[in-house]
Amino acid sequence: MKKILCITLIGLFATQTQAQTNTGSSTASSSTSSTDTRKVRVGVFVRGTPSWYSENQNNYYSKGGAVFGLGFGLNLEFKLNEVLAFKTGIGGDFDGGKINYAFNQAAGIYTGYLLDKTPQLIEVKGQNLNSLASNVSTTNALKDRQIHTTYVTIPLVLKMMTKEINGFKYYVDFGANVGVLVGAKATDDVLQASVTTNALTTTKNSSLNMYSDCIPVRAGLNLGIGSEYRLAGTTSVFLGVNFINSFIPTLKSNSVYNFTNVDGAGNFTYAQQSAKSMGVQINIGVMF
Repeated sequence: MKKILCITLIGLFATQTQAQTNTGSSTASSSTSSTDTRKVRVGVFVRGTPSWYSENQNNYYSKGGAVFGLGFGLNLEFKLNEVLAFKTGIGGDFDGGKINYAFNQAAGIYTGYLLDKTPQLIEVKGQNLNSLASNVSTTNALKDRQIHTTYVTIPLVLKMMTKEINGFKYYVDFGANVGVLVGAKATDDVLQASVTTNALTTTKNSSLNMYSDCIPVRAGLNLGIGSEYRLAGTTSVFLGVNFINSFIPTLKSNSVYNFTNVDGAGNFTYAQQSAKSMGVQINIGVMF
């Protein structure tokens, strides 16, 4: 009887062990081969953006260098099929660029502006410079300008992605960015003349609000490549690099602050300007 009981218990244990092994293998196989069936994915990102301006150079100004900006935001992806998705979302971008200005007093080549006692830029559009004299603290001739802009950005992008390869998926972005300007500041190197002492000094003017000199929206090309790595389940980290090129200039063609060719009667010519934003966005984020 004892032999029969031992044989029976051993048989039951072996059967149960085999069943658990088969179940575990089936579950693991199912987990490995399962695909993400969700129609919408949500993610967050941060990015660094070297950006600069593409300009129509002339005798008064020329292309400057790049500035390094930052951005952050929310991604939304709407799955269209196994390899294609529509990507949008919302983000904040802090970018800009530099402009170099010529100064040749003998040839009458300069770009100037006025500061009030705050000191902030004075709008000269539709004005005579002599009529503004009571509110002016300094007259400034531009040498170099660094512009920092803040945009709320919405991407409108098609995302083409490979199937998973050892945990990785690779993708290509093609589409556009649309942005709304919420702030614009300038930091200038200038030759400055005081209206009280007439003394000329080389100095720096910082945090000048130049929002009125900018076009309040921008739209442009967005091209990118990148990869995702699945951490667990449907959670992935991603790294991507996107090239952006605005079709709409950052600055208005006729400045409301800057002038040139001033005569003794206070008449002047509006300074011409052109600057389209370009940059490279380095994106790091998580998709859930």
